[in-house]
Amino acid sequence: MRARTVVVVPGLGSAPGEWDAVVDALSAEVTVLVVDPADAPPLRTRADWTPDAVADRLARRLEGAARPLLLVGHSSGGLHVQAMLYRGRDHDPDTGVAGAVLVDASHERSVRLAPAGLVRVGRLLADLVLATGIAAVLGPVVRRLGVRATSTRRRDRLSAAVVREVYGSRGWARTTVDAWFGHAALQAAVRAWQRERGAPGVPVRVLVGAAGSGRGRARWVAGQGDLAAALGAPPPRLLDDAGHLVALDRPDAVVEEIRALLEAP
Repeated sequence: MRARTVVVVPGLGSAPGEWDAVVDALSAEVTVLVVDPADAPPLRTRADWTPDAVADRLARRLEGAARPLLLVGHSSGGLHVQAMLYRGRDHDPDTGVAGAVLVDASHERSVRLAPAGLVRVGRLLADLVLATGIAAVLGPVVRRLGVRATSTRRRDRLSAAVVREVYGSRGWARTTVDAWFGHAALQAAVRAWQRERGAPGVPVRVLVGAAGSGRGRARWVAGQGDLAAALGAPPPRLLDDAGHLVALDRPDAVVEEIRALLEAP
């Protein structure tokens, strides 16, 4: 496969700057685009978070990008990538998606959706909190705590100024809340597509931040194996020295997986 454009879809609450080391390593070989999760319209209903709707939005953002595409999805971004893969197979063969790398991608074997009434109440409370402007204070704090909790490096690659600018913005807070409330519906629908439609028919690789021990790690690794099998991928590559934020801990491993697909016949 020789994709002309690598498209990175970061996970919920992430920022494009997390992927700078990956972009820098690949930019001399191929065009790399990193989708900004905060650059999205209000997405407040379950209809906004169906796989078809997610794939349509991603396709619009990639209009003009040179095909074929190699998609890279981290965490919940892996669900967006899968929606696009199935779109290419079942709906629009001209999307030009040649393969995908899923990096510690979201995957649940079963998903239980919260009652619609409870979701509406949650959204109302979230809107009230956002209206206070407190997100500008809490966002950078959440980022720092998140890096310490989910990275073996425990030190951000983003500068303090970038963290304040990105994670203190109203746009980041709003789009993160929207994605958080839409996540379960998207996960349930993508899981249903996996069961109903089988593998998407393009090469897929699964890279896992497998640091840690105990039942939590075992469940996550088993789930990633289930994801790989559902997508017709080889067994996952486990990184025992990386946490969930793989692009911070082991950008070299992400680059290796991307190159492996780029160089595959």
